[in-house]
Amino acid sequence: MAEAVKPRVPRGPNAERRAATRSKILDAGVRCLAEFGYAATSTPLVARLAKVSRGSLLHQFPTKVDLMLAVAEHAWIVQRDYVRAEVAGNPPGRDQFIGGVQAVWKGLQLSEAVAVMEVMIAARTDPELAERYGDFASRAEAGMHRTRKRMAEGLLGAPDHVAEVDAIAHLTLAALRGLALETVFIGRPTAEADKVLVLLENIRRRMADEIFAEQAGRGG
Repeated sequence: MAEAVKPRVPRGPNAERRAATRSKILDAGVRCLAEFGYAATSTPLVARLAKVSRGSLLHQFPTKVDLMLAVAEHAWIVQRDYVRAEVAGNPPGRDQFIGGVQAVWKGLQLSEAVAVMEVMIAARTDPELAERYGDFASRAEAGMHRTRKRMAEGLLGAPDHVAEVDAIAHLTLAALRGLALETVFIGRPTAEADKVLVLLENIRRRMADEIFAEQAGRGG
């Protein structure tokens, strides 16, 4: 006799309200970090921007660090998905690999990217945040590594070059994040930004050409 299938328990209104409240809080946290910075961000301010009671916020995020790490995770996912969509807008293969430079740069202009960088920088001087920030950073890096591995194996068809693709992707993010810090945080003019983007694109173009030439030489 077949085992009876348990009926799906519908999600209750309390859970839905909780999820909606959480979403509003996270979005407000992003806005607060992007507009006012980490030091000026507080749970009362985020609650006010989210238009929820402070009690509702503290029920889900008891401390500022709890809130900031949740905001960073949320913001990172938004930024990641945006970059992936931008990359996917290019023809598969070499063009997507090269187009990753522009995609990452556009992603770093998002409020979510600014929020992530605010939390990252604050971890240097906030002991409680620093103690817990490593877990978030490790998860984010592991996710990026998986993406880079798929890029090497799928976009370029070069599983033997995963380490090189990983390194160039890391270089791209580090360089563009530094450029974003200059332009977004310090407010320097962006006139030189295009030169940096072109340089990074050329590095990726040469790498792709070398990989494809190597494959052709192998008859692959």
